[in-house]
Amino acid sequence: MGTEMNAVLRPEFPRPDFVRNEWSPLNGTWQFSFDQPVFDRSITVPFCYQSTMSTIGETEDHDVVWYRREFLVEAERLTGKRLLLKFGAVDSEASVWINGVYAGGHTGGYTSFELDITELVKEGSNEVTVKAVDDTNSDKPRGKQTWTGEKFGCWYTPVTGIWQSVWLEYAGACYLKRVKATPQLSDLTALCEVFVSCDEEVEAEVTAYLENGNVFLCRQTIPCRHGYGKLSLAFPDYDIRRGELLWTPEEPNLITLIVKITGKDGCADEAAAYFGMRSIEWENGIISLNGSPYYQRLVLDQGYWPESILTPPSDEAIQEDIRLTKAMGFNGARKHQKIEDPRYYYWADKMGLLVWGELPSAYEFNDNAMEASSRELMEFVKRDYNHPCIVTWVPVNESWGVRSIRGNLQQQNYCRMLTYLLKAMDPVRLVSANDGWEQVSDTDICALHDYALFPQTEKKYDDMENVLKTYCESRRLFAEGNSYQGQPVILTEYGGIAFEGDGAEGSWGYYGRVKDEEQFLGILEPITEFLIRSGHFNGFCYTQLTDVMQEVNGLLTEDRKPKVSIERLHDVFAKRIY
Repeated sequence: MGTEMNAVLRPEFPRPDFVRNEWSPLNGTWQFSFDQPVFDRSITVPFCYQSTMSTIGETEDHDVVWYRREFLVEAERLTGKRLLLKFGAVDSEASVWINGVYAGGHTGGYTSFELDITELVKEGSNEVTVKAVDDTNSDKPRGKQTWTGEKFGCWYTPVTGIWQSVWLEYAGACYLKRVKATPQLSDLTALCEVFVSCDEEVEAEVTAYLENGNVFLCRQTIPCRHGYGKLSLAFPDYDIRRGELLWTPEEPNLITLIVKITGKDGCADEAAAYFGMRSIEWENGIISLNGSPYYQRLVLDQGYWPESILTPPSDEAIQEDIRLTKAMGFNGARKHQKIEDPRYYYWADKMGLLVWGELPSAYEFNDNAMEASSRELMEFVKRDYNHPCIVTWVPVNESWGVRSIRGNLQQQNYCRMLTYLLKAMDPVRLVSANDGWEQVSDTDICALHDYALFPQTEKKYDDMENVLKTYCESRRLFAEGNSYQGQPVILTEYGGIAFEGDGAEGSWGYYGRVKDEEQFLGILEPITEFLIRSGHFNGFCYTQLTDVMQEVNGLLTEDRKPKVSIERLHDVFAKRIY
């Protein structure tokens, strides 16, 4: 089964925020088997076996799955290079062999990893074998993947094995591992950190361009020692033309970084990264973007497709979701319980959409859960740090996995640990520590969930001071010993309205169903206008973008058909504050 006969799906470069020109995709047909390495079936990568796009489409749980395929290595391409095998995501534990020799592994179902396989390959045909283990333990980040053997509530068909792209990159003998850019708007600079694979001293030349028009900005050289170097990139003073340099949803300007490293004995490597000059901060209860108050109009987006589950079926499908999100009047999305495909964040950067990045929850509190969640969160931040679209991290949602957090100091400290881990790794984004209720004082955002908000119940927010001290819907806003500290208040889940006749038996939405568009808008319009104009809130997040399996409360069906006029939804969600 050679590569020349292996049709490639999802052929685009998987990591547009960190690009090497020399690469080869490994998506397409792989040999496959359940439980044992007998390889009696075939599967289409990068789609999980539970999805129809994998060409298998079986949903019975299997703890172990196996993959195998051949790939070609050309000697001239590898001369003086390192060959890196990269996986977008394998759920949840991966072991990899090259030509029968163990190459390495990775634990964590939502994050990327790479292996240097240079010493294990030969010219011509080579073989890669992958074993994926995905048990139903609930003490690891699962997100919305059921662990009971069947769908229930708001938990859905699980994903097992390879579910994001696989590819090869030809890198330099000493190669770039990561480029990290931290914008500083106060003086129009960016701290540029370069991580390389070798301890020898090398130089990294960094050239910055404005992507729109490829306008040269600056060029500087960074000395790297022991695998690391840093310096500040200083950009021209754009003064009143800062809108041409800064990133916002309305003007999503991106800065390209071309990074070249050179060292002794002809050591060289090159990659292209990018980032955006933008700030997100809060002060006196107000969130500001690039120094100006900014009202966030978010939609809850779980990133599921009926034919491919968690894997976007195509690059065009990602763009269509973002286009529809913006067309309905939203300026952002809360990506719920999922670390997204990097190309989603890329298109949000390019098309101009705020994104909240959320750690998928574990559902049991123990040492395993704390270790696995911390590791996955760190890998998430490291991989996606440069995306300007991401403005907020959510380490915990609705006390999932920490059910006793209201009065349990250990679980509160765990939530604080994740919050301060994020603040240490990323000083330029906000953190919603336990989104929804039972929050710790250390959160940057006071996030409320209220599906019982209707036109006739708005008055419960007349005494906002009392709400912030007590309950929203049915849960305490802050855990015991914690209290509101003046943070911006956002209603980060509301709505969830389903229509009569949507879904099969057992499908659901929140608090009953509406019969038609007029009844739907009769509820949605006044409560959303209240959120925008009451002065109590810095934003909202409507549940949700699409139906997902048995949860049929989307603005769109699973196959992205609008249930309500897009134009009328835009009038509701994009209504001016004044």
